Amino acid sequence: MTSYLIDRLSKLQYVNNYFSGIATIFMLHRVSAFEKNKLPPNENMKVSSEFLEKFITDLKSQGYEFISLDILHEILQKGKDVEKQIVFTLDDGYLDNYTHAYPIFKKHNVPFTIYITTSFPEKSAILWWYILEDLIVENKEILLSNGEKYSCKTYEDKIKTFMAIREKIITFSQTHFLAQLNELFLDYKIDWFSKNKELCLNWEHIIELSKDELCTIAGHTKNHYSLNQLSIDEIKFEIIGANRMIEEKIGTKIEHFAYPFGSKREINRREFNLVKSLGFKTTTTTRTGNIYFEHKNHLECLPRIMLTENFDIRNIGRIRKTRVVTI
Repeated sequence: MTSYLIDRLSKLQYVNNYFSGIATIFMLHRVSAFEKNKLPPNENMKVSSEFLEKFITDLKSQGYEFISLDILHEILQKGKDVEKQIVFTLDDGYLDNYTHAYPIFKKHNVPFTIYITTSFPEKSAILWWYILEDLIVENKEILLSNGEKYSCKTYEDKIKTFMAIREKIITFSQTHFLAQLNELFLDYKIDWFSKNKELCLNWEHIIELSKDELCTIAGHTKNHYSLNQLSIDEIKFEIIGANRMIEEKIGTKIEHFAYPFGSKREINRREFNLVKSLGFKTTTTTRTGNIYFEHKNHLECLPRIMLTENFDIRNIGRIRKTRVVTI
């Protein structure tokens, strides 16, 4: 085989190993510059503005098309013969979605969805992961009220301490969350709501975004609780209550939803059945996979791909037909 043919086959394989299925839904949280001395668990929730813009232009150069969740729903319902469709979604409602991501999407005419947790614009969100990070970065030791002591002398110590305390916090009761946080950190004076103004969208931002046809505002509950820790009535309160609040603000029906925690550890058939009964066009999880025509019958649990700064577009297409992700 000539070197020319080998090179051609290599390039064809490279292209074919891109996104398989008919579409890929990307999941983001924040679009912001990386900060020195901050910790990877939080920094990894970001992509930089430069990365996002280059990622979009790279996809364009490879013939990918950017669509909204409404168009994806239509494609699945009608069985349209398409491929290389890309959907961008951003979870929670961070301020940089407006200040950093929105101008890039606008510049390139790219549709996007923001899943709003209403405690963010209500300024009642407990962004404990950022407050915990600051506490660890600023101290050489953390002493919890149960007597446990954690070293924060080195950068590696700080990461280990963050992850160890995080494991405790994520097991807390959802309905008594603040009380348990305060109990654990009795020796520290902490305002658990102090990050809201700095990091969260406000209602004015959300209303403005909702008026742009590129932006879909969608639901993400009131308080970002793990749904498997709630009763059926509590789940309905979280989802329906949040959607009504958003609808009153933007004057548009909420037709799409994302689970606050969407892995197999936090949601399963009970949650899927309940959310399906609420009549959303689409609902997304954090389970990794591309979208196939079979997902027409699984609109309550669509998979996504987490977009990180080191993401390589060649890798994701290796999720083949045999890896159709549903439940």
